[in-house]
Amino acid sequence: MMKLKPSEYNFIYDDLGKDQIVMYNSFTGALAVVKELQYAQFTNYLETGEEIKDKEFLDNLLKCGYLVPEDIDERFLVKERMMHGRYNHSRMSLTIAPTMACNFRCVYCFEQGHYGERLMDEETQKNLMDFVKKHIAGVKSLYVTWFGGEPLIGMPVIEELSRQLIELCEEKEITYSAGIVTNGYLLTKENAERLKDCKVGQVQITIDGPKEIHDVRRPLVNGKGTYDIIMKNIMDVKEVLPISLRINVDYDNIAEANKVMDFLREKDMLKHVSPYLGLVEPYNDNYQEDKCFSDEMYSKYNLKFLMDNHIPLQKTYPRARMNHCIADACNGWVIDDTGKIYKCWNDIGISEKAIGNINLGDNYLQRTDLIEKYSSFEPTLYDECKECKLLPICIGGCPHSRMEGRRVCEQRKFYMQEYLVECTKALLKQKHEQQNCK
Repeated sequence: MMKLKPSEYNFIYDDLGKDQIVMYNSFTGALAVVKELQYAQFTNYLETGEEIKDKEFLDNLLKCGYLVPEDIDERFLVKERMMHGRYNHSRMSLTIAPTMACNFRCVYCFEQGHYGERLMDEETQKNLMDFVKKHIAGVKSLYVTWFGGEPLIGMPVIEELSRQLIELCEEKEITYSAGIVTNGYLLTKENAERLKDCKVGQVQITIDGPKEIHDVRRPLVNGKGTYDIIMKNIMDVKEVLPISLRINVDYDNIAEANKVMDFLREKDMLKHVSPYLGLVEPYNDNYQEDKCFSDEMYSKYNLKFLMDNHIPLQKTYPRARMNHCIADACNGWVIDDTGKIYKCWNDIGISEKAIGNINLGDNYLQRTDLIEKYSSFEPTLYDECKECKLLPICIGGCPHSRMEGRRVCEQRKFYMQEYLVECTKALLKQKHEQQNCK
């Protein structure tokens, strides 16, 4: 038998009891429950080199990545996967702001001071399509995120660009899909149907708690509340489009997060709405940092929220990434209503953070130094990252936060044991129930 070693990315816990060991590998994503006698063979091999006699068990240890050949450099494999993800031209991601106008004035908005009033004009729309055509060679899938400002203010632009993008993808045999990040205030049933026609398949809406909390944190420009309209819209469109409901939390409102869940249950909306906690962060210095959770505290509250509300932990199962996000993807672009190009949507509207402008034709790139900062970080060279067992999942953390000198660690790092054990219990229970139904 070839010489083997344990993976650097193994997580092993004995919290289940009853002769059961939990094994998880962050590189392969494998999760297993192993009997103590089997696990003893595993540890005995590592300690003495004695051959594992259970061939099926050995095959599974290799298949799941818990054991790897001794001469394998796993950090290189993480780097190889990451580089493939960053420089994969076959996937194109566009985040498009049809307008930077917004009907809200949220207290923590990272776009404060950068709102606009106009919609993307026809010339910029034409140049956007020219830009896409220049980058479409070799692309197999295109994903568009409609962003803002409040993108639904620019509904005519969404419809026109969607029509052209869908036609282009059909012509080139490219898979097209889209989503939208909206505050939900203008998401009427009519607009939802129009979005569906534009092949928008996912809607993200944010709520900050019950009415008395939300209306203070996410008011209209005139200061009036928005909660009632948003919730009515969600109920009206819940069968038209799938909705992800982001419940933004910090120290000011975390105690009220479960009240949103109570409302969703009362209105029988959980069949159609997928709620989750969102971490408020002081991006661009537009919110007080002392109000925001550390990653460790957020991880603690998030696990409690999931368990208190019986949200399947499998929905947030930790899986390895090929790249972090649009910011470090070579064919990922954020474009605002004036044609400015950015690498991260947290930069949108801030002219000095634009890397170029689609209205400049072939000379659209102006700041290659910013592109390099977003995409060149090599986590396997840094002590804080290379020794971390979550490296395949985190791969260096949020590029924007890193550039701002802020925290970057994957939040599950702090409660990984509790999360994996609870996730395993849930999967075992699900398996048991399925067997009983047969």
